[in-house]
Amino acid sequence: MGVRNYPDTPRVYFDFDGTLGDFIGAAKAHGMEPSQYKRVAGAYRNLKLLAGAAEAIARVEALGLDPWGLTKIPASNPYSATEKLLWTMELLPSLHDKVIISPDKGAVGSPRDYLVDDMPQWANAKNFPGTLIHFKGDWEPVFDIILAKLGRVDA
Repeated sequence: MGVRNYPDTPRVYFDFDGTLGDFIGAAKAHGMEPSQYKRVAGAYRNLKLLAGAAEAIARVEALGLDPWGLTKIPASNPYSATEKLLWTMELLPSLHDKVIISPDKGAVGSPRDYLVDDMPQWANAKNFPGTLIHFKGDWEPVFDIILAKLGRVDA
């Protein structure tokens, strides 16, 4: 195991459930409320990617930013951490070794970073030290904010 060197560039942290993966759709497909489904072993292993998720990560990379995954696991499902990591390795391989699992999203990042999250009221995301972007299902407003912060109009 060698020493890792990460680029000295702003990071874009992507929440998993509801931002990259379709957790709500999976819960509905199983006839459960999300609050129940999150407790089920296997719930996180086979989520479908939300439309545009992989392209958003590629676009972040094309902007010269560093994409990362940032997710919280439910305390009631000890399998979810492994499932989320396996899911990432399979569907989002560029993130497979750049996933942070934390109960406190406000403890991650720096003022120059971004957090894209569909539920910014959870996991202390409101205290993220950089720019918190509320994901509402459409990637264009996310990139409008990032480009404006970067002072760019391209991409």
